[in-house]
Amino acid sequence: MRLELVALGDINWDTVLILPHLPAADEEVELAGIRETPGGDAANVAVAFARLGGRVGMVGAVGGDTVGGTLRGHLAAAGVEVPRVLLLAGPSGRAFSLVEPGGVRRLLYTRGANARRELVDEDLAYVLNAEWLYIADPLPTVVETLGKWYRAGWSLPRLALDPGSVGATRGAEFFAPIFPHLSALFLNEGEARELSGREEFREALELLREACPLVVVKRGERGALVVTREVDFASPAFPVRAADTTGCGDAFNAAFLFCLVRGKSLWEAARWGNAAGALVAQRLGAHAPTREELEGFLARNEGVR
Repeated sequence: MRLELVALGDINWDTVLILPHLPAADEEVELAGIRETPGGDAANVAVAFARLGGRVGMVGAVGGDTVGGTLRGHLAAAGVEVPRVLLLAGPSGRAFSLVEPGGVRRLLYTRGANARRELVDEDLAYVLNAEWLYIADPLPTVVETLGKWYRAGWSLPRLALDPGSVGATRGAEFFAPIFPHLSALFLNEGEARELSGREEFREALELLREACPLVVVKRGERGALVVTREVDFASPAFPVRAADTTGCGDAFNAAFLFCLVRGKSLWEAARWGNAAGALVAQRLGAHAPTREELEGFLARNEGVR
């Protein structure tokens, strides 16, 4: 059966450290809690999409260390297809989240096997069987290869990009090989400024709107902006008490894309995305909601429009 989405990008092992406050130089701070979970921006989207009931596959890599098999097994157990999740020599990707009271997060990472994964012909054959291809913070080789594939005229899926904070700092020129082929762009306000090279947000947004037919700006507790060449609207956030914001943006992206695949409106897609992010924010780690959880949350918060 045709896949609705293929996610391409990082698969990580996440360590979440709960802190009473950030330590000063030479200060020792006792952790308030610690949690280890599977993660990675693209992997989180794949798992979140599967938990909503979507048909999704993953293109990526894990290392030969102790967590590599666990990461691949986690994807498969969530319902994500994993034939293109390769086992490479060396360590897997790792991420370390420092979470303060109120859910404020700081992130440290090493890409590990993710940085050694290059696209090959077997990956092309795999993504040809999908409706959408989602990429997050891609490597230079991935951008270059995807650009060649799309320029070659293959019947490739619609392309969605989340550049991430690091990718956005590389600027629009870095993504030039794929920008003409984008169908959707997900990012936050800071990333919009970095990617466009414009400090004034509305100016940045206008430039991105010209470059991509659908731009979605995630604003956390202020909800989201959805901008196309025809419409421009804000979708409010759901008021919740945040415990950890890790994975909120990934859950938003997955829910938004799920709605697009299933023929829902952009307004409904933004509402689902905000709800998915709100649910994840109340949990430790990037634990995405099921479709039943999300629809129940929306029903209980019908007044938020």
